[in-house]
This record gives sequence, C-alpha cells and structure tokens, in this order.
Amino acid sequence: MINSKRLSKADSEILFSISSIHVTLEVKLGLKVTGRCALTFKTVSGTFFYEMEQDIRRFLSSLQPEFDLAFRTVTDSYGYMWVVFEGKRIEDLLAGLTATGDIVEERGFSDQLLAAVFEFANERHGGQQQYLIYNYRRNNFYPFVPTGNKTRNIEQEMKMMSAIGEEMPFEKDMTLWYPLWDLPLRSQG
Repeated sequence: MINSKRLSKADSEILFSISSIHVTLEVKLGLKVTGRCALTFKTVSGTFFYEMEQDIRRFLSSLQPEFDLAFRTVTDSYGYMWVVFEGKRIEDLLAGLTATGDIVEERGFSDQLLAAVFEFANERHGGQQQYLIYNYRRNNFYPFVPTGNKTRNIEQEMKMMSAIGEEMPFEKDMTLWYPLWDLPLRSQG
C-alpha cells in the first residue's frame, strides 16, 4: 500500500528549493530553466473534481495580471491532468505550481497528486531537454533525461543527481526514477 500522506507546508519548501538549485544546475552542467513546468494528478469523475478544476482555472487566470505566467491544461491518455505553466521567472512558475497543488489538496484530492516536472535545456548538448521530477508520494526529486523512442540517458541523470543531490532531497533508489514519457510541456499547436 502506498503511503498517501498529506503534503505539509514544510514539504512545499522542498519544491521551492528549485529556485536556488537551478543556479547550481546551470553552473555545473549547463542546464538552463526553459520557463516550463507542470503539475500532474489523476483525474476522477464527479462534481467535486470538476469544481476543483474550475477553481484552479479561475485562480490561475486571476494571477495573470500580477505574474508573468501562462497556463494550459492537458489530459493525457492515462487519465492524468497536466497543468502546464510557462513564464520567464522561476519564482512565478513555482507560485503557480504550488498554489495549484494547494488547491488540489484543499479540495481533498491530495492522494491524486503524482508529480511536478521542471524542464531544463542542456546548453552543452544542443539544448537537449532534461527534467527534474518531484514525486509527491515520496517527497523528493529525481532526474529524467529522455533521449527519444522510450530511452533515457542514465549517465546524464546521474550527473544531475551528483550536482545537486546534497542540496535537495533526492530519491536514492534509482528503480523509483519513473520515466514520464511524452511530457506535454510543449504546445502541440
């Protein structure tokens, strides 16, 4: 049985560690924040879930005059909703992402939260996309570097972990570094 403990405010601080960790990633590995991140959670049918979705959309729309933050939602073939954020400042991305996670929790759907995904471009490898994934159930991060056709670059993932593993909670068990294929962080249009 998976422990679906409620994410505490202290755990939210773990997500905000990205606001400083991104500097380490850029200096040590040439990884730059792309301005895209996402929160994903399992959808369920019902009025309460639908109302929560509407609350998220209204809340994020109300942030737009104050924050440089665009968002869109996508539901993937596995039934997970993705709230994808785009912005110029990591602080704005984090504000939108954590506020969305808080709404999901406040409405009683915390056990549906899967992950937060942060996208980086590797300037030293032709802009290759690399990701830091925050696993809500495990309350820690792990790297994901897809290389195409459902393959990944484990060596580069290890370099990411080595660069920042002492600065943030990192999943030490590599068997729990779940790949998230076909991430919908880029617009399809």
